[in-house]
Amino acid sequence: MNLVQGYGIAVTWAITFMVLAFIVRWVFSKLNLFSLREASQRKDAAVGHVLRGLYIALAIISLAAIQSTRSLTWAVVDTVISMALVLVFFKIYDWLDPRDFSAELEADNRMLGLELEGLFIVLAAVIVGAMNFLGG
Repeated sequence: MNLVQGYGIAVTWAITFMVLAFIVRWVFSKLNLFSLREASQRKDAAVGHVLRGLYIALAIISLAAIQSTRSLTWAVVDTVISMALVLVFFKIYDWLDPRDFSAELEADNRMLGLELEGLFIVLAAVIVGAMNFLGG
């Protein structure tokens, strides 16, 4: 019975993660001036790196939220707030940096894609670290 319950919980978390991934991707697409669909059709590796960083950030934050709350509702709330912070900090970084991120990513600037991938991962780690510092 515990095995079935465990898989049920895992499936619920996985579905929730997928929904959040689509929402985060949608919000990210609204923050940029280019189409993610067109970037995908062009096989734009720079945008792929950025999205991978965004998904890794989501995974880091989701894992921390699951482990700290053990409640689907509160974990989703923590994850949504934390990912909103990641995207806000991304936008601040975009405004502070003299490069035009949208134009550079649309031109398949892989260096920038890797840089932003790392930025998302670091932001997630810092947010989780701050949450753990305050929570524990």
